Formats: sequence, C-alpha cells, structure tokens
Amino acid sequence: MEMKFTVLLVFLFASSVADYCEKAPFNTYKYCDYTQSIPERVNDLLSRMTILDKIPQLITSAPAIPSLDIPAYQWWSEGLHGVAGSPGVHFGGNFPNATSFPQVIGLGATFNMSLVLAMAQVISTEARAFANGGQAGLTYFAPNINIFRDPRWGRGQETPGEDPYLSSQYAANFVKGMQEGADDTRYLKTIATCKHYAAYDLENYLNLSRHTFNAIVSDQDFEETYFPAFRSCVEEGKVGSIMCSYNAVNGVPSCANDFINNEVARGKWGFEGYVVSDCGAISDIINSHKYTSNTDDTVAAGLRGGCDLNCGHFYSDHAQAAYDNGAITDDDIDRAMTRLFTYRMRLGMFDPPSMQPFRDYTNDKVDTKQHEALALDASRESIVLLQNNKDILPLSLTTHRKIALVGPHGQAQGAMQGNYKGTAPYLISPMQGLQDLGLSVTFAAGCTQVACPTIAGFSEVTKLVEEHSIEAIIAVIGLDESQESEGHDRTSLTLPGQQVQLLEDIKKKAVPGIPFIVVVMSGGPVDLSGVKDIADAILWAGYPGQSGGQAIAEVIYGKVNPSGRLPVTFYPASYINEIPYTNMSMRVPPGRSYKFYTGTPVFPFGFGLSYTTFEMKWKNPPNVTHLKTTHDVDVNYEVVVTNAGKRSGSVSVLAYITSTVPGAPMKELFGFQKIYLKPEQSMTLSFVAEPKVFTTVDKHGERKIRPGTYKITIGDTSDLKHTVFIRE
Repeated sequence: MEMKFTVLLVFLFASSVADYCEKAPFNTYKYCDYTQSIPERVNDLLSRMTILDKIPQLITSAPAIPSLDIPAYQWWSEGLHGVAGSPGVHFGGNFPNATSFPQVIGLGATFNMSLVLAMAQVISTEARAFANGGQAGLTYFAPNINIFRDPRWGRGQETPGEDPYLSSQYAANFVKGMQEGADDTRYLKTIATCKHYAAYDLENYLNLSRHTFNAIVSDQDFEETYFPAFRSCVEEGKVGSIMCSYNAVNGVPSCANDFINNEVARGKWGFEGYVVSDCGAISDIINSHKYTSNTDDTVAAGLRGGCDLNCGHFYSDHAQAAYDNGAITDDDIDRAMTRLFTYRMRLGMFDPPSMQPFRDYTNDKVDTKQHEALALDASRESIVLLQNNKDILPLSLTTHRKIALVGPHGQAQGAMQGNYKGTAPYLISPMQGLQDLGLSVTFAAGCTQVACPTIAGFSEVTKLVEEHSIEAIIAVIGLDESQESEGHDRTSLTLPGQQVQLLEDIKKKAVPGIPFIVVVMSGGPVDLSGVKDIADAILWAGYPGQSGGQAIAEVIYGKVNPSGRLPVTFYPASYINEIPYTNMSMRVPPGRSYKFYTGTPVFPFGFGLSYTTFEMKWKNPPNVTHLKTTHDVDVNYEVVVTNAGKRSGSVSVLAYITSTVPGAPMKELFGFQKIYLKPEQSMTLSFVAEPKVFTTVDKHGERKIRPGTYKITIGDTSDLKHTVFIRE
C-alpha cells in the first residue's frame, strides 16, 4: 500500500484501548455481555445500528458511533519486521521507538522458523504495549508473503523469498506469533493480515503500473506457486485478515474477485476473517481497471467479490448511494460488518479491561534487552557467506586491525532497515560495528550515494587502499530504496552506477595480498559475476536491521559463524532480457526460481558457506522404495549431521524432492531444519515425507500423486539420496 499519509487525530490512535462497554445503558446490552457468544453479540450490535451507522464502518478510518458508545478505530497499522510508522502507529512520548528486525528477505535467509515465530511474538507484544498507550491499533498489515517471482520486483525485499514452501512456513509462524498467546483462545493478541492476495509482484515497470496490471495466471501456477503461502496463512495460521491486491487476476480486480476471495479462500480453505483492500484498490476497480462503469456497480463488485473493508474512502463515499439505488442490500453490508466486528470483539475491545489479555502491557515491554538480543541474533543468522577464497575469512583481530572501509553503505544506518520501518532504538552501522571490536577504521565512501553516478570520489579510496599500513579492505555496497522499493521496480540486475568500477579500482591499487572483503546489502538479487573475480570473500547481508553493522563485523571476524542461505536465485544480468516481467508463468523459458530455471545462476537458491564443515549420513538407510499412487504412508528420513570442523556453527539442512513426472519442477523444497553444533558434535534430524510431498500439479491445477521415479535429496551434497518408485 502507499506509504503516504498524514498524521491522524489522537482519537484514532487511542481507540484500540478505549472502554467500549462501561457506560450505562450500553453495558446492559447483549453486545457488551462477554458471557454471550461472539456471534450472538455481533448480531445484537448490528440490530441496533442504522444503515447510516454501518456504511462508514466499512473503511479503515472507521468513525465513532456515539449512539452505541463505540469509539473510532484505525485499522491500518504496520508491523512487517517491527512496529512501523503508519496511520495507526504513532511514535513519541512513552513510545519513542520499537525493535527493528532485519528486512523479511533476510529473515527468509535464516531458514529458522522458531526465530520468525519469536520475532512475531516480540512485534505483537510491542504492538499491544503501543495500543495500551493509545499509540497504535491492533490490526497489522503484515506479513507480505507474495512469491519473489521476478528479480526486478521492488518489494521482493518484503518477502521471505521465491520458494512456496519456505514462504508457507514463514507465513504460518509469523501469523501465530502475531495472533496467539491468550489462554482463552477466543481472544487474539493482534490480527495479522496476509498480503497481497493474489499474484501481486509488480510495482511500476516501464510505465506499467500495479494499478492497471492484469496478472494472467494458470491453474497450475496458482496451485503450485501463488496460493500455497496464503493457504498456509489460513489453514495453519488461522489468520484474521487477508489483503486483496491492486492488480487484476485473469481479468478481474483482486478486490472484486469472487473466485480467489470467496470460492478459494473462504470456500476451499475455510477462511473466516475479513478481507481488506490495499489502499485505494477499490477505487482502482473503476478508475484504473475500468472493470465497472459506475460507482454503484463498483461498490457492489467489491462487497460481493469478498472485500469487507476499504482502505480508502470509496465505500464511505459511494455505498450509501449504491444502497439507495438497490445495487447493494442489507445482506451485503451486514456480511462485511459481521466479519469486521467479530474480529474487533476477538481483540477484546468490547470486554471489561480485567477480562482482556495483554491489557497490562506497558512501555516496559518495548525495546527490552531480550528483544534487542533477538534482533541481533536475527541479523547474525541472516548473513550469507557467498565466497571465501582460500578461507580468507574470518579475519584475525590480531593481524587485521587496521581497516580501510569503503563503499556507499560503509556508514549505513536507515538503509539497513529496508522499507516499512519504524523508529529504531539505535542503528549500528558497519563502521560502528567494526570500531566496537576495537579496530582502527578509516572510511572513504568513493560513492556518496548508492546510485554511484560518478567516479569523482574514487581517488580518495584508491589513495587509502594504497597505504601499506592497511591490513584489510572491506567494501560495503549494494542497493537501497532508491533502487528497489514500493512503486519502483528495477530495470537492471547489476550493481548500480560505478560500484563495480570502484571495486576494480580498489583491486588494482591495493597492496598485493591484503584481504579484500565485499559486503552486499540488497533486498533483490544482484549479478555479482564481476565481484566474484575481484573479491576474496563476499557476504550478502540483505537489509540487516538495527544491529546490522554489529552482525556484519562479528561474521567477518569469526565471532559468529555465518549460517544464512540464499532465499532467492541470483541470476545473471542477462536474465531480464530473456524473460518478460509481465509473464506470470513459472515455466516460461528459461524458467523462474530454482524450481524451473534452466540457466546457470550466479549463486543458487539455498546456497551459503560456513567456516566449518558439516557431514551427513543416514542414521538408518531408508527402506521404502516402492509405493502406489494411492499410498498414505509417511516416509521418514533420519539423518545424522556432524560438525567435522574446528568451529562451532549453525547449519540449515534442506530436503528436496525431484521426479520424472512430465512438467514437474526440477526440484522442490519440502523440509528444512536449522541446528547448532559444536566441533565433533552430532545430531539426528528427521525429515518426514508425507504423501503430499509426492504430489505434483498438472496443467489443470489438480494436485495428486502420479506414477514416476522420485528422488529425495538431503543436504548440499548428492551423498544422501533415496529413490522411490511410484506405480498405479
């Protein structure tokens, strides 16, 4: 959604903790009686409302209803990777900041879902504290679980990556962390919103806007790629809200799309929550997509297409006329109102304060030492070691003490948060992180901005690296929101401007034998082919959050063993000339994501090096080799993982399946686990291949087990493979 908004009046901030049912005679009404069921209470509430009361409640800036003592409520709060600036969130006073975790693409790189769950629990705890202080709502527009289909997408940084299984696991854990926690399961801690439903992954590419784009998606790609994470939100996470996207899907705007909203989400998956539009998306139905020709039909298309809540004002401006003209009915309005007030009640808003879980949370639960430690751990685990020639890393605190720090991100702070960020309690830059290790650091940017349009500042850098006292060179380069962001897609996969030239000049001028380390900050993948030939070691850091500089320094100097893995494929720059951005097919040549890409990546999905060596072997060789298409057998793969090196470290063990079924993905992730091992320590992991792991999706979108040869691969090497033959 557009992150452009004005400061709202204080009454909208305070509404989430206002006491709805304490005054007479309202406290005697059934909708205020917490001993009654929520459906009974909602029915009673709606029976007391007039149509003039109801229609204004269908927008995110919902006004008060004085006749029923219901305060105003702002539905739009942001919490993608920390409580963030938005119409419903106000920083200041007793709540000057909130914990800022790495951008989501980095969280995907951790392959650690217990960490994601813990992070979401922190976000929801801080959100509750903000709400109790009158400075936030309780309904959050996160997570973004769209598949990072194309590397050009400006908002790919907000997602866990390109893989449907990884994204599904992320979605379920994030939603649970945001919503669960009350002993009484009627109550939700906050409400998460899985966005942007569906098939949304284009901003503004070569003058093609997300507001007019029509995503043509096959049944096969829906079932295989675009639906799984949203289905996980609903079936596993029990999410309270889904956000419909700006784009159209197969000719129908998402927010008017009966098929995806009603038939699939509600009918097939059992979604019971409310659908909220992306901000302005209801207006797009008529003004951008030209799907309707008048405002009455537009309101009807939205409500009947499944969109209950309008982020914007189209419903409040036009629903009354649509009702008066017979385009919508009481049933259309009450259906949406029932969903909206059901979830306001599930947040405890209509119950006595003493009954409401989390009502005692105050600012002492924001930015705690435990929250800071978790954010730091997330930063550490998100960093991916892409190259380490001759084991140049880790550097030594004894022999590599005088550092030349160069590049536009050497002193980065705000850029480390990516987008949808809040006010962090602090931002540790790479320079500060290195200095905090006691190192002598001299900085020369070379490029004062990421765009790096000129070589004017290169001479200062080359002069620095020529100094014989320099013991290591660290360049911090990459992208920022000027290159990739909401509303702004990339048109190149190369590093911006003269960044590669800067690295080449450093290589030429540096004292021979001095370690040259390159750190890349970005959300989207970058073609690092040239950098591989220049640098001794390469780290990808995503946008690592408030403690990013500390984590980067600790990894470079071996205080932390890198354990991140790429959640996306790093393609060569030529890729964007080979495949149209607007083609939503995953199989269009040369293919999208590791599952279908037939070319040679610069770095593949799931890649990541360590400072130690992990070895794997079967605990017991698998004994299931033949199955039928009708089987209901769980095949259990037990793997012994041993740290065979000299350093402690964590490793994410990935499990894939391949098959000979025509049209099936080249390989597909079906499990992963992350463990920490000391030297010579071993641990047994179990990967269960349930029957659904052996399913494939045909062109008609039908998922089932089909005859063929299936191979299970565990880990990075081909050593642990097992073949299963499936017959009719």
